[in-house]
Amino acid sequence: MVDTQHSLAASFAPVLNELDLNLYDVEVVSASQGPRILRVLVDRPGGVDLEAITAATQALSEILDSPGETPDPVIAGRYTLEVSSPGLERPLRRIEHWEGAREKTVTVKFRDEGVAQRVKGVVVSLNGTSVILDVDGREQEILFSEITGARTVFEWG
Repeated sequence: MVDTQHSLAASFAPVLNELDLNLYDVEVVSASQGPRILRVLVDRPGGVDLEAITAATQALSEILDSPGETPDPVIAGRYTLEVSSPGLERPLRRIEHWEGAREKTVTVKFRDEGVAQRVKGVVVSLNGTSVILDVDGREQEILFSEITGARTVFEWG
């Protein structure tokens, strides 16, 4: 599924850039019943509005619905296209997402020696293999390969 997401991202990014939008993420979700869900998250400085979401949806639909132009056979056929902003609490899936989360509070779900863990902390630094968080005043290193889910935390006030 990762290859599919990369293939779709490569097709979508130039079209979204023409709309002054950045592709934040692409996710293909297999539904237990019904069509697959193709979730596309777009962003730009200052955020996106309904007009931008509508324009992105129309542009991506044209790519996906063009005969012979579907960027990946996995998405051929029935699918539901969802286009939205990443929101205030953004998923962290790629290294670029983590770089944008430096000095921000995040929650991270990970497996440590097979045991599910969850921590909340501030991103201090990262390298190619791990992220270092400040968790209640102490540094904790988590390998990217152990992370099962992560997102930024919006703090009111």
